[in-house]
Amino acid sequence: MPQQNVSRYIKITVGIILVLILTTVVAQIMFTNKVETALQKKVPASLNLTYGNLSTNVLMGKISLSDVGANNTEQNIDFKAKSMTISGLNYIPLLQNGDITISELHLEAPEVVYHQTEKDTTSKKDKKSPSKTYIVKSFNIQGGRFKMLNTTSSSTAIVEGIDFTLSDIKFDQETAQQSIRFAYGNYELNTDKGHFNMSPLEFIEFEHMQLTPDVGGFQHFVLRTKYSKAELSQRLAVEHDHYDLTIDNIILNNWDFGFEGELPYFHLGALELRTPIFHVYRDKLLPDDTTHKKLYNQALRELDMALQVDSIQISEGLITYRERLKVDVDPENLSFSDIEASINNLHTKGKGEVTVDIDAKLMDNGPFTLDWSFDPQNKANTFLAKGSLSNFQSESINPFLKTNLNAEVKGTIQQMYFTINGNELESQGDIKMKYDNFEFTVLKKDGLSVNKILTAVVNLFTKNGEKTDEDGFRHGDFKVGRNQDKSFFNYLWINLKEGLVDTMTGRGKKRD
Repeated sequence: MPQQNVSRYIKITVGIILVLILTTVVAQIMFTNKVETALQKKVPASLNLTYGNLSTNVLMGKISLSDVGANNTEQNIDFKAKSMTISGLNYIPLLQNGDITISELHLEAPEVVYHQTEKDTTSKKDKKSPSKTYIVKSFNIQGGRFKMLNTTSSSTAIVEGIDFTLSDIKFDQETAQQSIRFAYGNYELNTDKGHFNMSPLEFIEFEHMQLTPDVGGFQHFVLRTKYSKAELSQRLAVEHDHYDLTIDNIILNNWDFGFEGELPYFHLGALELRTPIFHVYRDKLLPDDTTHKKLYNQALRELDMALQVDSIQISEGLITYRERLKVDVDPENLSFSDIEASINNLHTKGKGEVTVDIDAKLMDNGPFTLDWSFDPQNKANTFLAKGSLSNFQSESINPFLKTNLNAEVKGTIQQMYFTINGNELESQGDIKMKYDNFEFTVLKKDGLSVNKILTAVVNLFTKNGEKTDEDGFRHGDFKVGRNQDKSFFNYLWINLKEGLVDTMTGRGKKRD
């Protein structure tokens, strides 16, 4: 090839490269100017957007902002982030229709503060439909933090260490009319610790949370009263339980949430609670809370959401309960340990009965069972409870009886079975027991010495194995009225108490 042609090709090649470089530089400058103009004029003034440095790459369709800040007084939201990066801007739909399609939106160390206020919910703003389509193929957050402040009740929520990915986000005229105003694909949420003030008296905490479309869970979940027992009593006008609940692991499987019309729904295939430990304390020296206590039928029925939990499994649980009845006496625990339980078909708007099956040990020695069922849609609030207790060494409950009833007991309950049918107003049932050498001791007010007269009277009326059936059981039955300012478990207890008294002091034989 002649030298002249080679020189010409070199010049053409260099020229093309220079033109491409110049075009790229011009495109880069124009792209940067367009982005700057859009940030100044297209972003609503109410958002109060600020940022540090802006960098762009026209070839990659990339826009990066550092030290981003924004606040929206209308929505009561403050926002800041170390950086925000948009990658893979697709120019074809942008040039054709003005639609925005990007491959990735990434937020580095964002912090959102939401100021929750009391708002008028009777008037609703019309949903404005966008004129364009917005698509984000991948949205992710790294190292985020969320905080909610409630200025009216001092309620706060804080979640730290948020790592979140969400795919296939789409916002257009069609999705804007839905309850959740955008469509989305898969997601995964991982967080570090979280804290939520659920009321002026109680809070919730957890150390880790994970959620995907199929499964989720919490580790080291805690629900506690904010104050010590003594301080809580000083703050209360009426009695209120002091709570201390810890759960090692909460596992959610096959869950879904959303809206059915205006009503939110939450569906869950299975929920596992592993090693829940629940300590409850009540100061009975305070005035009674005389408000009406709903039975679980009514409480579920009136919940403003469509809740459906197919199965709840509880393993290795422990519940303790203490009542302070005297100023100078420290109360002792009533406990149920080694709790294994299942709850099925828990619902608010569904059909069928909720069933609860519990196996536990009373005071660490007597195997105890409770089978309980009720229908949330039954407006009479009927329920059925069946249970049993076996091989119970009654001396184990003496610390509780001594501080609560000024009494002690000896003997063994070999077997006990009970059935209770009830509703909102009254209940009835039957009980049968097989027991050995039962003896009651009634103590004096000091709790140290025996009231011999009352002890003799009580034991006189207690039949030790007399008038039993062919299997050695004494029978009793009962009917009680419900105190509607007491809980369901108080209702259950007064049924059992009446049944125990009738069984041990009555005629013993089963009524025809």
